[in-house]
Amino acid sequence: MIDPSAFADATTLLARIRSGETRSRDVLELYLDRIGRHAWVNAVVTVDEDAARAAADAADAARRAGAVLGLLHGLPITVKHDVEVEGMLSTYGSTYNRDHVAQQDAASVARLRRAGAVIFGRTNLPEFAADGQSYNVLHGVTRNPWDPERTSGGSSGGSAAAVAAGMTGFCLGSDMGGSIRIPAAWCGVVGFKPSWGRVPTSGSAPVPGAAAFDATLLPNDVAASGPITRSVADASLAFDVLTAAAHAATSSREGVFDTRQLRVAAWFDDDRSPVSDASMSVFDDACRQLADAGVTVVRTRPPALGLDRLEELFELMFMADLVGHSGDEAFAGLIDALSHGEDWMSRTHLRAATLSHRDWLTLEAERNGIRRAWNAFFADFDVLLTPVAPTTALPHDFSEPVVDRRVVIDGVEHPWRPYLTRWCGAVGVAGLPAISVPVGSDSAGLPVGIQVVGPRQGDQRALQAAAVVERVCGGFQVPALVAD
Repeated sequence: MIDPSAFADATTLLARIRSGETRSRDVLELYLDRIGRHAWVNAVVTVDEDAARAAADAADAARRAGAVLGLLHGLPITVKHDVEVEGMLSTYGSTYNRDHVAQQDAASVARLRRAGAVIFGRTNLPEFAADGQSYNVLHGVTRNPWDPERTSGGSSGGSAAAVAAGMTGFCLGSDMGGSIRIPAAWCGVVGFKPSWGRVPTSGSAPVPGAAAFDATLLPNDVAASGPITRSVADASLAFDVLTAAAHAATSSREGVFDTRQLRVAAWFDDDRSPVSDASMSVFDDACRQLADAGVTVVRTRPPALGLDRLEELFELMFMADLVGHSGDEAFAGLIDALSHGEDWMSRTHLRAATLSHRDWLTLEAERNGIRRAWNAFFADFDVLLTPVAPTTALPHDFSEPVVDRRVVIDGVEHPWRPYLTRWCGAVGVAGLPAISVPVGSDSAGLPVGIQVVGPRQGDQRALQAAAVVERVCGGFQVPALVAD
């Protein structure tokens, strides 16, 4: 029997807490029980029960006294293991940080806490968030709540699995090339990567070999922090808190979209990352449902925005930024490893790691041109729909190195990456807001997520359109394996 409280979205739970229908402590105990009862998922891997119970009790006492601590008053939530949470282990999934306890909250975490959230646990990820699956020596393997033989994705796989399994109110994740959006799609929940710079990313757990000035505290120009939730309404609420600008206008198109006013472009075709037949059937159904509801849906490809070059530019710029923050020893080791690779990814990353400043400026000029092209595109359309990933959740594959992994889709073999990340990386390199919204299941019963992309800094527009997609196409469903 499904426990409705465990799978209620955060917006609903907050209303119940504020009205006194339920207590923060009750919700916390429910989540703690579910984490233990469905331990096989292995999503929430670090828990501070004593501190969380004290915080939940304090929130309940404050409510009884007539005080409200903020928009998230008393809501128990989790945070991915790559972000600092004061007084809790922040391992980044690595033995390097086995005993690392953060001395202060990351900026994003501090905003959640000031809004009244009860932070009770940390979710799993690959070591240093460097894989499309969530497993590491310290915390083990996170399994997909829909099928334990399949991955929950990476790098925010523990976060998405915890939300899908009803183990948290929502989870704070991080994303560069799809680390929020792909796990959300594969676990059937909502994942929001805001426009670059909207949510602070300072306060990452330390990494070995970081430069002496502690560059781990500096945001790069691709990474974003954002929420993984069970509804678009929750993602919007979390975004308000994380931007410290509740209800502020961030787009030129304010208010809730009427379906008949919404203009949507849909782009699902790419030769190097073709969408599986099973997923394409779901995308086609979603477009038909939206059109039947009165949404204007145009199947098109944005002019002058080829996915090949967008993906290549993403790989060059994010890797160049990462190596710029590494120490000499780590940099030398990376160059040695990349020099022996003959695949496209290794060659691209080797070029990125050895870019001159002039080369970087040339790429930045190209990216600015791409941003202008996106701006022109979004003058004609409110949002763009794309795949989040070209297929649904894959079986676990822990073979190393990652660049040697292969996946067979509809009888054709593809490299694990960039095949799986091209659609997310293409919009991420320009800093666009993008939301993964569940829109159905494939023929194997696995969830399919569609990516709703908005113009740069048009986060509210993207959220409003995503709410329409969610309402028309179905939204979150409870995985049968964790329904009890």
